[in-house]
Amino acid sequence: MPKQINVTVSTVESDLDFAIQPNTLGKNLFDQICHTIGVKEVWYFGLQYVDNKGVTSWLRMNKKVKDQNLQKQYPWRFRFKVKLHPEDVAFNIIQDVTLRLFYLEIKELVISDEVYCPPETSVLLASYCCQEKFGDFDPEIYHTSLLDIDSLLPVRVIQQHRLTHSQWEEKIVDCWLEHKDQLREEAMLSFLKIAQDLDMYGVNYFEIYNRKGSKLWLGIDALGINIYHFNDKLAPQIGFPWSEINNISYSDKRFTIQTANKSPDFIFLTAKSRINKTILDLCIRNHELYIARRKPESPEVQQMKMQQIAERKERNDERMRLKKEREARIAAEHNQRVLEQKLMVIEQEQQASKKALLLYQAKSNELERKIHESEEQFRRLKSQREHVEKEMSQMEIQLNTHIEEKEELKEQYQSKEAFAMKTAIEVEQMQLKAEKLRQEYDNLQKKYSEEILSRSMTGSVNSENSDPLEDTCSDGQDFITEIEGNRSEENRDLETSRDTLLHKKLKDMEKDLMLEKNYGALTEADHQYLSIQQQGEDKYKTLKKIRKGNTRQRVEDYEEMTSYRDSPGEVERVS
Repeated sequence: MPKQINVTVSTVESDLDFAIQPNTLGKNLFDQICHTIGVKEVWYFGLQYVDNKGVTSWLRMNKKVKDQNLQKQYPWRFRFKVKLHPEDVAFNIIQDVTLRLFYLEIKELVISDEVYCPPETSVLLASYCCQEKFGDFDPEIYHTSLLDIDSLLPVRVIQQHRLTHSQWEEKIVDCWLEHKDQLREEAMLSFLKIAQDLDMYGVNYFEIYNRKGSKLWLGIDALGINIYHFNDKLAPQIGFPWSEINNISYSDKRFTIQTANKSPDFIFLTAKSRINKTILDLCIRNHELYIARRKPESPEVQQMKMQQIAERKERNDERMRLKKEREARIAAEHNQRVLEQKLMVIEQEQQASKKALLLYQAKSNELERKIHESEEQFRRLKSQREHVEKEMSQMEIQLNTHIEEKEELKEQYQSKEAFAMKTAIEVEQMQLKAEKLRQEYDNLQKKYSEEILSRSMTGSVNSENSDPLEDTCSDGQDFITEIEGNRSEENRDLETSRDTLLHKKLKDMEKDLMLEKNYGALTEADHQYLSIQQQGEDKYKTLKKIRKGNTRQRVEDYEEMTSYRDSPGEVERVS
């Protein structure tokens, strides 16, 4: 064996390489990894590996790494995974890095269908994934076919419904729009709050047998131990909360769990003795956390929470500042667009005014020309009249001087006089016409002035009204329980039932999806889930039901269990 051993650790985000010494303990390697990642809530995580017999195991902290039946190949490979789950992610998870690791791992389990998720809930969870990855939905950025539906929904859900890519996208976006202004951490937390209500969330399943020989599933989670039929991992049949368990031990393949109230021991056999240490370790660690959550928090946890509260407050203040800046920018851009539109209207009005002015000027010039012509004609006629009057004076003199020409001159005089009167009449008519043209010109000027004044006043009013810019063959553990009767988890409600609007949205989506469902493609898990729904049950109602009665009766019921439950039968279809 080399002096230094290369180790590769895979997280949900990347691979990390380390070099350890032959005498390195599991805890030393684990602490180094947690320090590298930045995880302080180390009690939730562990290092998982496949041993030299092909059995999936957890690295033991108090034992040398090299002494834990590792495969004979280098580098040794481990997976940094969630080992224990909190009862309520909203209250128990403190660090953002812990939140992200949980989110990425549970997301992978849901999409890969290792944790069963109904179709409508799958769509809702996918919308939180979009909010976490992209932020608020923006139709100008997230165009059609942007979303990778295969990486957001379980293949089972896609294949069971007659919906196109764009129709799935439309349903996801419809939920996505409801998450506006959620930060990445808030979207991840919302995802986990929904996911923790799934029946298979946080459950470690192990194949076991009762003394009758029935093959069953043993489920270990944050709330206790549950027993399932071998063909149904969704609905547990019998449950034992951690507060009822006093001791758990094993010898070879036989496990013995001592319960409270002097009830008979709960005994089961495992399929492989190599997994016994894993079962015991999970029971011990989950029980410790169950008890710790019901006691006052340690100073370390209190300090972590205070630090996280301060960081989240700072982040929230920054978000509010950015939100105000964004709203101010949007308001300024809106006001700018409004002003640009108003400026465009003013420019159009100015163009119209220029055209009207040109028209008025043309009419004015025409009237001035006609007035000028009238005045010229008036002067010409006046000159002619003066000439005629002068000739008449001369003729009068000639008439007095030349009597003999009196009659002839008289006729000429009368003729000239008639012409003079006619000319006087024409002159008077021209004066009237000129006066009329002058009056029409004055009226035109007055009308134009009034229109310009009206436009100016309208622009002023609009400006005033506009808005401004804005490890051994046997082992065991005694469990010390000091919190009897504190089983608040039995009275919990589903996260989706607490929000009336969200609950209604999911119900409406469920009805819509049932209309497009291909019932021939339903799996056994789908039938089991729909059967649970029709009975009006959920995860916490079932939990409360399977813990009813005294411990003795539940142990006896366990011993009578068979491997397979009755088929849930044909699910009623929605027409």
